[in-house]
Amino acid sequence: MTGYFFADAFLLLLAAAVLGFWWTGTRAKELAVGHARTLCERESVQLLDYTVAIQKLSLARTASGNACLRREYRFEFTAEGNHRDQGSVALNGHALANVYLPYTRDADGNRVFVN
Repeated sequence: MTGYFFADAFLLLLAAAVLGFWWTGTRAKELAVGHARTLCERESVQLLDYTVAIQKLSLARTASGNACLRREYRFEFTAEGNHRDQGSVALNGHALANVYLPYTRDADGNRVFVN
């Protein structure tokens, strides 16, 4: 350590903050993969690589008004195995905010793309 109380306290606090950010980010990514997998199963498409990638990190508010981090992830999926499409999952803190696929299904089960 540096020998100065405030410098040592600051370094310990900084290390704790980095560790906490990493810990909560890991949990958020696990939740995002779970939401993406559930959505892909529900829409009868295949989640590719079984992972998500962080796209955006920003500040947001939870439903109760508390400040939190908003993490937006993207993932790739395929319907027929020929093309890779991208979807997204957004989390406010660890709560699901939004899940998006670039298409929906009509009454007959056909894909209708949303531009």
